[in-house]
Amino acid sequence: MNSLSPRQRILDKLRAAQVKPMVCPDAAAFYTSSADDQATRVERLMLNMKNAMAEVHRTSASALAQCLSQICQEKEVQSIAVGPELLADAGLCDALAQQAQVLPVTSCRTDQPALFNTVDVGLTLAHGGIAETGTLVLWSGEQSPRLLSLVPPIHIAILHASRVVESLMAMITKENWAAGLPTNVILVSSPSKTADIQQTLAYGAHGPKHLVVVLVEDR
Repeated sequence: MNSLSPRQRILDKLRAAQVKPMVCPDAAAFYTSSADDQATRVERLMLNMKNAMAEVHRTSASALAQCLSQICQEKEVQSIAVGPELLADAGLCDALAQQAQVLPVTSCRTDQPALFNTVDVGLTLAHGGIAETGTLVLWSGEQSPRLLSLVPPIHIAILHASRVVESLMAMITKENWAAGLPTNVILVSSPSKTADIQQTLAYGAHGPKHLVVVLVEDR
């Protein structure tokens, strides 16, 4: 009769087991870069965004202000929140002011009431885009408060075509994210949506109901 306790028998088996060394997966090999050129990546990004119910506009740097003004006019925007990063562009803000009230957002703490109650649009400058998933990458901080992309019912994001990469891994590697990151990195792949209740898809439950991406050609 075995006099060892169940606990001791389990421990003995664990000690006697042959431990195989854990082999870490080769993430770099899995995420090998595709042969797509930049133009193809941009087209794939736009297609994936549109499939996820985002509205995408393509424009040049010189026509950006006009494009944004037209979007605001079409959507009957009354007020638009802009962070310090874009407030520095006086020409852009002047053009927006012709269509809507421009609310400078310099502090999420002091500007929260307006963001939650009166602002129609939050305008952001995207850090980059991921073609594989049709995703915007936003870096939040003092120059770009994160509430701009999370609270107003419409989120308009400006994305430069040169900032589009193949995959998240490609961006992490290229920019050496391991060396440091902002307080928040926000990945946006569609308007806010949920199907929690009776599996009925609803937009705007946890954030902006509409996502508008303005893709700026750099050449």
